[in-house]
Parts: sequence; structure tokens; C-alpha cells
Amino acid sequence: MMKSRFGLRAALPALLIGAMLVSACGWQLRGTGMIPDDLEALHISSQDSNGVLSRDLARALKAAGVTVAESPADAELSLVIVQERSLVRVAAVNENARVSQQELIEEARFMIVNRAGEQLVPLSIVSAERVFEYDENNVLATQDERELIRGEMRRDLINQMLNHLRQLRPSDAATP
Repeated sequence: MMKSRFGLRAALPALLIGAMLVSACGWQLRGTGMIPDDLEALHISSQDSNGVLSRDLARALKAAGVTVAESPADAELSLVIVQERSLVRVAAVNENARVSQQELIEEARFMIVNRAGEQLVPLSIVSAERVFEYDENNVLATQDERELIRGEMRRDLINQMLNHLRQLRPSDAATP
């Protein structure tokens, strides 16, 4: 097999220039940069602290290197989930008046407060909606699909919450 004389040496400048252009325009992998670099600890408060949304949010924060504090006193900020809602509605019926599509709605109301209890992000709503085909002849597979879609929707809610968090300035977390 014949080796190229230029190989990696020729491609390296092009790769470096490409990387610099991509980073200069602000592009980043999805999910990165969603949390302020200076945020070390965040407390999550919810009516259902063992709920799926709270657990998934804590997992996302830990994956980003943020400590999930047990109490508000141990964190610069607290994300307070005031209410969670999961709804299923009929989106379409077929010619036999049977459900053919369902609409799933996930919604959460939350606020972000600092250690002094000041609201940095007032009561806000994040939501996600999806419509999927309902197969009455294969109910178990439809239920599995519904749960997969709900998981994707929860990740979308978490990304929306983290986007609110990202918009805070470093001085916002400081207490007087």
C-alpha cells in the first residue's frame, strides 16, 4: 500500500482552521454550555423530590460537573419546581371513531432563587408537546413508545430550564 507524502501534515492546517472557525461562530455541541461555568452547586426543590423530572435534572447537572446540594444553604442557587403536569389528549380519530393519534404534553412551572431567597428567574413555564400515532391493535408497544417520547420531552424541559439558568449573570448568585 502506498503512503501519501503529505498525509496528516497537509490536513492538519485545514482541520485547525475549521475548528477555529466553528468555535469563533459560537457553535457548540448540543447540551454543552447550558450551565454557567462558575456555578458549582445547585439545590433542586420539588414537591416530588424523587420524581422523574427531578432525578433527570439532577443527573444532567451532575454530568455537567455541578454538585446537586441537599439543602438550599449548601448551594448558590435553588431551582424550585412548583408544579409538574403530564397530559394526554386525543389528537385525531380514524374513520371508525377510534383514537389514531394522541398528543402528549409535559409542563413544569419553576423559579430560580439565590441563597437569600430572592427570585432571579420569576415563576416560569416550560413545556413540550408531541403527537404520535396510537395503535389500538398493539397497546403495549404504544405504551412503550409513549414512555420513550415522554423521556425525550423531559430532556427538552430540562434543557429549557438550564437555558434559563445559563442566562443568569455570575453576580446574580451572590448574596448581599
